[in-house]
Amino acid sequence: MSVIYYPGYSQVQVQQNLRVQTISSITNSKPMVLTTDQDHEYVAGMMVSFLIPDQFGMKELNKLVGQVVELTNDTLTIDIDSRNFSVFSYPVSLPSAYTPPSVIPFSSGPYLPPIPLPFGNQNSFEGTIFNAGLP
Repeated sequence: MSVIYYPGYSQVQVQQNLRVQTISSITNSKPMVLTTDQDHEYVAGMMVSFLIPDQFGMKELNKLVGQVVELTNDTLTIDIDSRNFSVFSYPVSLPSAYTPPSVIPFSSGPYLPPIPLPFGNQNSFEGTIFNAGLP
């Protein structure tokens, strides 16, 4: 967590923005274990949802929400029973453009930069960038 200071404004706490991660593999088990293609920085207890395009199989998981119960740097154990789901696998050939299978932090979204200060004549970086410091 970091703190951003605005002169004359209250301090605002900013939570780390957790990113959508590409899925490398998913087990057919209870609980389900998912591997991401890079370190995810998620935490135990958080809720996640899934985007699984049809060509990857396991379409039953698409848009479900589950809770992370255990994790390592690149795996997530999720409280979903996937034993009766179809098998997840990457297709033999992928087109040059495709939507990757993804795990999505349930309450996250795209990074939103801080709102600029309302007056350009304030002594701030934002005032200088957004309106060249003009009143």
